[in-house]
Amino acid sequence: MKNKKIIIVGMGPAATGAAAAIQHTNKNSEITLIEKKSYESYSPCGMPFAFEGKMKFEDLKHSFPSKGLKSKVYLNAEAKIIDTKKKELWIQSDEKISILDYDSLILATGTKPFIPPIANIEKFLQSKAFSINNLESVEMLHTATRDVKNVTIIGAGAIGLEFAIALSHPWRKVLVAEMMPQIFPNALDADMARHVQEYLENEDLKILTNSKVESLNGESNLESITIGKDLYKTDVIILACGNIPNTDLIKDTGILYNKNGIVTDKKMMTNVKNVYAIGDCIETHNFLTKKRCRSALALPARKQGRVAGINAAGGKAIYEGTLNTFISVLGDYAVGAAGLTSEQAKSEGYELSMQKIKGTNIPEWYPGNKQLIIKIIADKKGKLLGGQVFGEKYATKGMIDVISSYLTRNSNLKSMMSGELSYCPDVANLPDPLTTTLDFLLRRK
Repeated sequence: MKNKKIIIVGMGPAATGAAAAIQHTNKNSEITLIEKKSYESYSPCGMPFAFEGKMKFEDLKHSFPSKGLKSKVYLNAEAKIIDTKKKELWIQSDEKISILDYDSLILATGTKPFIPPIANIEKFLQSKAFSINNLESVEMLHTATRDVKNVTIIGAGAIGLEFAIALSHPWRKVLVAEMMPQIFPNALDADMARHVQEYLENEDLKILTNSKVESLNGESNLESITIGKDLYKTDVIILACGNIPNTDLIKDTGILYNKNGIVTDKKMMTNVKNVYAIGDCIETHNFLTKKRCRSALALPARKQGRVAGINAAGGKAIYEGTLNTFISVLGDYAVGAAGLTSEQAKSEGYELSMQKIKGTNIPEWYPGNKQLIIKIIADKKGKLLGGQVFGEKYATKGMIDVISSYLTRNSNLKSMMSGELSYCPDVANLPDPLTTTLDFLLRRK
């Protein structure tokens, strides 16, 4: 296979998958990795847990795991210009400009934090109001919240609620404000979101939904926040209201992008030949509906990277799309989902059959049992469309992975029911809540 010069911009999970796949596909390839940070890689999903004290922030930094013998790494380097006609990438390191040529270019530029249009927010950014889009901002936040008694989190998605748990202490009030009608908007059904919210409120978190933040208040120091018409005392604000694809590099290049990110095909190629894009910066497609969508999750990013790496190195691979499978750990409990929510399924025209079961992760007679709630979404013909789980974190992880695996096989309820799950009272229930959920659904058919 012909020797190829391949440049990867970014060194996150997507880039890891790409670099490994390039080496497996074409060992003669020369890989150049561009990273604007001073270190190679880090694990952003671990930030709430480092914040909580389960590890040091420094432990989140890693050597890039997919460097080969022919890999070259540029740190403290920022990609500035892409010349798609000459197949050149201009990078800046300190004040030096270097021009690198390529056969294939893979963009893994990630995201930028979304800063909501809130009155006076610019005044307090990075002093009292912090985005949590990167490790440096989170370390600053950790210092700023060390002794404060009132923290407000704007946004009740996974990252916002994980930080809410991490900040929760008897002497500190944590308020979460979400402008949508429920927590985990667009990720969970409303009834499942209610179970999670009740659990969080029992952990002494105050959660406001249908609540828009209007302004931050104070002169030289942050004093309060206005949510709707009400005023709440606060010392620090956490901005967990989402992020936007980082498409700055491709402007004026002719590479297509939209609000979801850089537009890619199933080979992860952009509209410009030999230029690929992967990870949080792209628009991809849903595995079930085949419709265009955004997916800002580590596992799809790594799979996209693998596909792009194979194709960039001269092989052939296709990305089948994302199920947006996720899990969010909130103390000893977790919530997760895979596939379509009921609202998403209805919008696709499905006539639905749904079942929710409340059970326990291990038998009720066994000490230490915890709640486990499972909801399965199918169509009237029995085709599996999605599933959501809330409860003890390890059981939740196992159930979501089972549901996701069946979704990738386009399974129906009968084929799921014919599957065989393991049992031991120390780690599983009999029958497990997933089997019970399927059994109830099938009885109704």
